[in-house]
Amino acid sequence: MKALFYILICGAIAGMASAQTASQPSLSGTWVLQKDSSVKLVVEQMPEKIHVKEMKGDQVRTEFTCNVDGKDCAIKEDGHSAKVALWFNGPKLVELVTRGTEVTRRRFTMTNDGKSLEVESSPMSEQGKTEIVAYSR
Repeated sequence: MKALFYILICGAIAGMASAQTASQPSLSGTWVLQKDSSVKLVVEQMPEKIHVKEMKGDQVRTEFTCNVDGKDCAIKEDGHSAKVALWFNGPKLVELVTRGTEVTRRRFTMTNDGKSLEVESSPMSEQGKTEIVAYSR
């Protein structure tokens, strides 16, 4: 009886893990900012990590590969040191960027048709306005 209970518990945990993976959309591709086509976001999503390159024209603003486990990852952004943490909250990719004492949270949400990516950016360390921008494939 105990063995059956443990098997059921393990099955439930495995089911929850696969449901979490299934709810994560594939953000891979090249995304172009709708209001300024010179701004691009190139994403390569792998099972445990994501590679991101943000560009303005031909200039690379930042490029990094980080795990999606919520742990800090050291990056360079416009030549300056920063930290980024990535994780999925259901279908949304959450990014927390720390630049010195400034912290910004971005949430990436793909539309149901997979053709647009909405990015909500909110300053966390100071009063500021939340900005929402849209990218297209």
